[in-house]
Amino acid sequence: MSDDLRNALKKLLSEPPNILNKEIWIWGAGDTAQLYQEGFLRLKNEGFYFEGYIDKNKSLIGEIIGDKKIYSPDILINKKNVCVLICSAQEHVVRDIMHQLNEWNIEGYLLDEIILKQHSKEVLQCYDMLEDQISKQVYEGIIRWRILGKAVEIPKSLDDTYFALDAFNKLDDREIFVDCGAYIGDTLKDYVYRRKGTFKKVISFEVDEDNVKEYQKQANELITEWNLDNESIQLLHYAVGDQMRNSKFVRYSNNAGLGSKIIESDAGIEGNCRMVSLDGILDEYNFLKADIESFEYRMLLGAEKGIKKCRPLLAICICHNAVDLYSIPLLVKTLVSEYKIAIRQHSNDLSETVLYAWI
Repeated sequence: MSDDLRNALKKLLSEPPNILNKEIWIWGAGDTAQLYQEGFLRLKNEGFYFEGYIDKNKSLIGEIIGDKKIYSPDILINKKNVCVLICSAQEHVVRDIMHQLNEWNIEGYLLDEIILKQHSKEVLQCYDMLEDQISKQVYEGIIRWRILGKAVEIPKSLDDTYFALDAFNKLDDREIFVDCGAYIGDTLKDYVYRRKGTFKKVISFEVDEDNVKEYQKQANELITEWNLDNESIQLLHYAVGDQMRNSKFVRYSNNAGLGSKIIESDAGIEGNCRMVSLDGILDEYNFLKADIESFEYRMLLGAEKGIKKCRPLLAICICHNAVDLYSIPLLVKTLVSEYKIAIRQHSNDLSETVLYAWI
């Protein structure tokens, strides 16, 4: 079955559209485009270039994402040798944009299709390193979903996010759990309950001030409920990345702070928060979880020494852009070649795809 699945994935990734020498535009300048900024920086190093963004939302016209301006769709009319890449995970949005492009006789593809097909070698490498059949089914399904732009039936683990495998559910009173992107303490609560209050320390990172307040309430309740030492749960009000420096944080208020993110680009922007690297402030940890809205790759770069030294359990989100689907697994395996790798899907949409790594 595994060989059949691999062959299906290989066929799906074959024949990438030829967009060389085309004038490339990205249609979609909302939250999804913001999540792709880190991926675009890595693609830029490979020679990927596009002119700018297109969006129908008039309030966005003239704004800048990264170092690219947002334009009205009208700019595409009468253009020759142009190709539009659609940056959206919503099927109805993709259909509407494709319909408009067809009316204008403009070539268009899903952005994820182009990215994944142009990196078919890396995607297949990731598939081959996966430890179990469920991981391969999930990975093939996620890739298929993103390329086709249509929901695909795949195995899901809806109730055990970050703790889906046996290796991630063992009690150890010496365990130091690092939670990057702690939000309001939902993962903290799950962790404490699963560990039955048995651990050495939790070190959490959260940059959103409103989330920090809610997290602290949750932490205080857990300390009381489980009779924990006050020092056993530590919250650090920092963003996590690859360097120690000032950074830029934007709160995603439309979803009560869920999805708030760091926004940076090589164009440079004024900072309003502090970013740290794990290697810069931590010496030891056994379990590292990260859901930091496309900054997971940079976080791993900034934790290279600690990961090589401590070889912690890793539960890392790889869902925020298509580049992460292959670049994060390959990076993890480069850092510690002995890691076993698995992938689980913890939602009914394209969010909460988590990479698990353990020795």
